[in-house]
Amino acid sequence: MLEIRPLTTERWHDFAALCRQMGPNRSCWCMWWREDGTKHEGTARQRAQDLVQRSERPIGLLAYEGDEPIGWVAVSPREDYPRLQAARETGPVDELAGVWAVPCFFVLEDRRGMGVAKELLAAAARLAEEHGAQAVEGVPVDPETTRRHTASGTYTGTTPMFLAAGFREVARRFPRGRVVMRRTLRRDQAP
Repeated sequence: MLEIRPLTTERWHDFAALCRQMGPNRSCWCMWWREDGTKHEGTARQRAQDLVQRSERPIGLLAYEGDEPIGWVAVSPREDYPRLQAARETGPVDELAGVWAVPCFFVLEDRRGMGVAKELLAAAARLAEEHGAQAVEGVPVDPETTRRHTASGTYTGTTPMFLAAGFREVARRFPRGRVVMRRTLRRDQAP
């Protein structure tokens, strides 16, 4: 049975174990979207560990089968991701406040295609809502229009997965690029 738990200092080693299995993305430590591209002190691993230790709320969620970590999703307020904010392809689409983002996933290769990422996405939306988010956004690829069909190309998810989770397309700035998709969490705000 799949269990979703927040990344905490106590679960750092589980996250680290997953990061070491991320193939071409293993040096990222889920920091790429969080940084602005300037030089930073220490390694991505050190910066990620420091972020987990000092954060007052989870910066992501881990999926477990029993005690084994098998998947990860990053989720935080959109402004916590400078690269996401600044890129023409993935930047904000409007002035809606309280938007959180789900910019990346990782699922162990032998567990892919079993709904793990889908469960992580649903849990990420719940976490965002619990922390007062008005909406949550993702920047998946559309398998119909992109050539990024590798794990390293689809680490942001796919449009069918987001559509199935109640998200809708709000921006597609490049025909073969990432798609900004949103799910409204609080009905007192229009999407």
